[in-house]
Amino acid sequence: MKKDIFAESKTLSNIVNKMRNILIQNGYYELFPPSVAQYSENLKKGMKFSDGKNFYLLKPDVTSWLIEMDKVEEKQKIFYVSEVLNENLNSTWQLGFEILNGEHLKAEEEIIRLTIELLKNLEISNFFVDVSSIKVWKNVLNKAATYKQDVIKAIEVRNFGLIEGLEIDQEIKNEIGELFNFRGKQSNINSLNTLLKSINDERIFIDLGTIKYMDYYEDIVFEVYAPDNGHLLGNGGQYKINDKYACGLAFNLDVIKEMKR
Repeated sequence: MKKDIFAESKTLSNIVNKMRNILIQNGYYELFPPSVAQYSENLKKGMKFSDGKNFYLLKPDVTSWLIEMDKVEEKQKIFYVSEVLNENLNSTWQLGFEILNGEHLKAEEEIIRLTIELLKNLEISNFFVDVSSIKVWKNVLNKAATYKQDVIKAIEVRNFGLIEGLEIDQEIKNEIGELFNFRGKQSNINSLNTLLKSINDERIFIDLGTIKYMDYYEDIVFEVYAPDNGHLLGNGGQYKINDKYACGLAFNLDVIKEMKR
């Protein structure tokens, strides 16, 4: 069945315009990332191709491209609208916003507060924001070094049964299980506790089973999802560009578009 590209574009346009207005009001400016970037193993997603001399990526992940640029000196507050290609050539329209050269916890707080404001402006109120820490997983993952990638994959797809089948000491499995199943308003991680207390929104939870798919995230990560359909509305986290602290989030516009029909 052919899509009505005009109706689809009109819906996306209305969503993006509402988000764009809020972002500009909050001091963000629009960045226009290139569709093609010279290939680097640090770039994520996109379609790899060659011109016979060099390799390139078509429509790579924007945050990984920003990190590869490695040119941030002064604080920047940017947003972008971009189509991102996965390896299987499925595309996703994203609206992302980032604080580059920001401050620890203040950047995360602003990103999450703005996420809530943007969804409110779209009249989407039934959602949750789960926050977690990559660092809290490092010690236990090192104990299961042989199966590290298997454990990470199991956590990402929320299937602890995959971990049960691995040849890992039961004590280590128990440690993984405690983190995997932890969800609440307070933890033993001060940075996450501070973040929740500062924002003070009933829809935000500490969920240590949240691990993001991109390996450039360094510590705090978060995802936004709708409990009605379980769809991921957006995700993001903290990373660095040439040792400058940065944080951002990308909305999945295709999911939001379906919710607004």
